[in-house]
Amino acid sequence: MDKIQYERELYEPLRQHLDNLGFDVRSEVRSCDLVAKKNNLIYIIEMKRHLSFDLLAQAVERQSYADAVYVSIPKPNNFKQDKIWKSKIKVLKQLNLGLLLVSKTGSTYMVEEALIPESTTSKRQSSKKRTALEKEFSNRSLDLNIAGSTGVPLVTAYREAALYIAYLIRKNGPQSAASLKTNGAHPKKTTSILNSNYYGWFSKSIDRIYTLTAEGENALQVYKPLADAFSALDMASMEDSTG
Repeated sequence: MDKIQYERELYEPLRQHLDNLGFDVRSEVRSCDLVAKKNNLIYIIEMKRHLSFDLLAQAVERQSYADAVYVSIPKPNNFKQDKIWKSKIKVLKQLNLGLLLVSKTGSTYMVEEALIPESTTSKRQSSKKRTALEKEFSNRSLDLNIAGSTGVPLVTAYREAALYIAYLIRKNGPQSAASLKTNGAHPKKTTSILNSNYYGWFSKSIDRIYTLTAEGENALQVYKPLADAFSALDMASMEDSTG
């Protein structure tokens, strides 16, 4: 068994594991490492290289708005179900937390469900956080974040909506806010995104026609997978309409 050196290495095996179980998965959603949703169930998975008090405290906080919470760590290379390990499992059981172990052999990763929460009965106390989490989750069309990464700008629902506006301007040329909405931009967010111009991606003329700045063009390169996905969706829509 090879050593897993970085927290971010846990992400793809966990995403694939959850996907195989029928969950839709998004990473880095409102500070949660991984959020998995199936029907009305929401699972949250917090990743770390080691079990720690901070990890447990973080996971317990998530229980206030999730149906089940797991912690995930690399499986220790010298793994033994000894007294120390059993005491850790006992603590996790007391907290009603699940445990996912990720191991690596060569280029192959494996996920083991070492502990399932004894109950998925909701202890939710924060409906506000639950609603915000579900909204952010559902407003993302793709999962382009890698949980556990640092120094990489996240693709939030807001950033995705702004990127789609930039994509439409690059595709169709300078446009008004109304024209952008007609072409598929978000019906409620578009005007506020253009007016605030938070990322500096847009330039407005006197007659309120929007063009892309150099920053906007660069953003479409930085987030090229998302821009390519927009293009693919447009092509599929055109094929459907032509029959």
